[in-house]
Amino acid sequence: MSAPAVSFANNLDFSVTVYDSFSTQDQTNYFGTLTSLATVPAKTTASVQLIHSTSVLIASNATTNYPLARLIYIPGLKTGPFSVGPANVNAMAQTMDFITLINKNGQDPLALAFHALWKDPSKPPVPAVDQFFSQHPTYASCTFATYMMGILYKALQPESKEKPLDQAVYLLSTLVALLGGTWPSELPEIVVTKFTCNTHNDVLAIQAGIDLKKLPARSDEALQFFGSLFDVQQLQVAISINYAVGLNVLGTRLSISLDAMHVPFGPSATLAINKPTVTIDITPVFGFVVFTVAGSIPFNIFGKAFDADVTMVIDNIEASFDVVIKGDDTSLPAPPVMHAVHFDTFGVGIGIIFAPPSAAIGLSGQLHIGDSVNRTPVALDDDTFVIVCQLAEEVPNPLYISFYVPQMQLTDVLTVFTNTRSSLDVPVSFTDLSFHWAEEPLQPVVLPDGSLSNIGYGFSAAANILDFSFFGDVQISLDSGLTADIEMAPLVLGSVLSIRGNGTGVSVMVDASGNPIKHNQLVAKAAQQQALKGATPRQLVPQGGPVLRLQTSASPFLHLNGAVSLFEVENVQLDAHVTPSGIKFEVDFGGLLTSGGIVTHPGEVVFGPPPTSKMSCTLADFHNLAASFEYGINDTISLPSIGGVSLGSIPLQASVAAHFSSSTSSSDMILQVGGSFDFEGSTRSFGDFTADAHIQAVSDLLSAIVTNIEQDAGRLFGDLLSTGAAWASKLLQGVITAIDSVASVLQNAFDQGAEQIASIMNDLGFDLEDIARGLSDAFRLSPLGVAQAMRQGGCVGQEVAGALKAAFGGDAGQIASALQGAYGFGAYQIRGMLGQIGFDPNQIGQAFQELGGDFAQVSKSILHDSDSFSGFP
Repeated sequence: MSAPAVSFANNLDFSVTVYDSFSTQDQTNYFGTLTSLATVPAKTTASVQLIHSTSVLIASNATTNYPLARLIYIPGLKTGPFSVGPANVNAMAQTMDFITLINKNGQDPLALAFHALWKDPSKPPVPAVDQFFSQHPTYASCTFATYMMGILYKALQPESKEKPLDQAVYLLSTLVALLGGTWPSELPEIVVTKFTCNTHNDVLAIQAGIDLKKLPARSDEALQFFGSLFDVQQLQVAISINYAVGLNVLGTRLSISLDAMHVPFGPSATLAINKPTVTIDITPVFGFVVFTVAGSIPFNIFGKAFDADVTMVIDNIEASFDVVIKGDDTSLPAPPVMHAVHFDTFGVGIGIIFAPPSAAIGLSGQLHIGDSVNRTPVALDDDTFVIVCQLAEEVPNPLYISFYVPQMQLTDVLTVFTNTRSSLDVPVSFTDLSFHWAEEPLQPVVLPDGSLSNIGYGFSAAANILDFSFFGDVQISLDSGLTADIEMAPLVLGSVLSIRGNGTGVSVMVDASGNPIKHNQLVAKAAQQQALKGATPRQLVPQGGPVLRLQTSASPFLHLNGAVSLFEVENVQLDAHVTPSGIKFEVDFGGLLTSGGIVTHPGEVVFGPPPTSKMSCTLADFHNLAASFEYGINDTISLPSIGGVSLGSIPLQASVAAHFSSSTSSSDMILQVGGSFDFEGSTRSFGDFTADAHIQAVSDLLSAIVTNIEQDAGRLFGDLLSTGAAWASKLLQGVITAIDSVASVLQNAFDQGAEQIASIMNDLGFDLEDIARGLSDAFRLSPLGVAQAMRQGGCVGQEVAGALKAAFGGDAGQIASALQGAYGFGAYQIRGMLGQIGFDPNQIGQAFQELGGDFAQVSKSILHDSDSFSGFP
């Protein structure tokens, strides 16, 4: 049906503008969206073309915008003609007088009674107001419609009174007050446009347009964020007034309902809120409005779909959320790889912080680990978990999971979290396990402390292995167990050993009290963000330490990589394995540990493969190192002295199996050295002895071994020195050297007499000349004494003659006398012996002549024969 034209009579002395007041509510439209239809001059009737088949018309003074009448056109019922005249002016005058009364004297009984109408929700406002005016003759011409037009005129912003009424700007504080509400005195003015007033089912519905940029917000950031929720700057909102307003009850509320809202979420994402209701609340205690958005957000977390009702309150620095889960919030599935992890209860947390722009959305709650049927539940100090989400196409999607376990053995970690077992025989325990799971393996997440998350599924922890402390990240696989590269601090044992490496160091962020910042929290509040700004790093492991490679699926299970310095060998590549007894590794000393041929008997040198040049080391803990090695010793060992008489020395050439241990404490370091070597058919062990703890070179260590062998030579070589005969035997073999007089040593060191010495030396095969000289020198014996001792020692007389000549010189008479006296030889026997040892007949004859007796008779024969025959004897 097309809109008709109607007759409109202006019976007043001024021009009147007629407006179409549009609303879908038709007759209950008391003030709608205004469109100027025509201006009718004074005392004139004009045809006014309507724009709706059913229309509500508002007539006002064309110059002052003073309202005059509300008229209704309904086809077939109310078709006109329409007019305005003095009666309309009088009715509006009564209305304005009433408005002035209640404005100036709010405690007037009439004003109190009128305001009570608005506060009684049981009475529809339109008939109640109309009835109120009809009962008071002074205001009998007033109606609900004239009152609404009157308060709008009263609320006109002074600057807009000269503009057409369809461009009017109103003061919201005046409207609220004249509708019976309360306007906070501290709150700046809010202006509205496009005011409309309708009733639906006797419920009053008031709407107005607001400029989002001109609202008195708590902060510029809050206003800017609220404005970013809409695509337009001008917003048409519903106005409602709570007449029971108090300190804890909102007063005037501006609201709008939408199908969806796209909330800026951090620097670049947006969060979708379904069916949101946006409210702007004016409270009696605040000098600013409060922005609130209520709606729902869909979630689908690891296959569990649910909706959450959210209420977002925009504060001065952040938007905080209250979230209520619709449906079951008592269980939540975990990712399939998170074996034996059960999320028991959960809630949703959301927060938006304005500056710097950041946002967080996620789930948190309580969990338990393990299965009471097949797996022992894991004891937890903190059973809180958090699932941090990211927005994918405006919908939350799991991004990162964090929870903590106070301590676990490696075997328990495998049992609880994987389907594997390990034959690792070294006990490994973890403490302060910070578990993590990341949806995107190649996209680390920024954690609450500002660090980046690890990829995949695993945990960060301190690891204790044989009292060695490591720290680092461990990856978990259901099928292959655990893998990790964990770091240890550089290790130094005095001047003996250091182990370093390429470890980058490990630090954690701590708060102002020094407590590590946990990752199982959702930073959704500005206060949390501010507290984290003061976080500082605390070093757990300094850089430059070795790195332990842990793997539970195959040997080597524990392998330490780095660089080792042992004595003067520096920065050798460390290739170490961790065993139940400690960290085992080898250090190659090359030519510093060498051996040549080994002397086994005088004149016999056996050249075999030299001992290895490597030291085998075991580091039991941070304080105790044990090492073993072989090397070839080639040194002269001085034997001890007895009674001031040296037993000589031993040229020692042997393969030595040596070991040492280094132990440190808070104030001291002890170096213990020991070993053994095979010599003369026996294994001889030395040590353990305490060496100088400040030894810096392996040559110093070997020198210390030589010194100790020499100091302990009496015990080490005791079998060689047990008797004079044993000692003399080794001397004769060349095992013992550096002796001038064997007889002297046997006499003074072993307390042997001349006869015993002669016997020992003769039995062992010493030269008789050496025996004779030794006896002569040691005991100051005459030739006779020497001969007698040698006879007692078993020396053959014929051989003793030469020994006496060598010891005492060419005195044939002395030798002859000694042989006769010691052995009882006759002159003729002695004559033959002397001839055999180089005396000529004249020497023998003269010597016999001087001896007299039987020797004189033989002398004559010798001398006669020497004259008769040449070539004698």
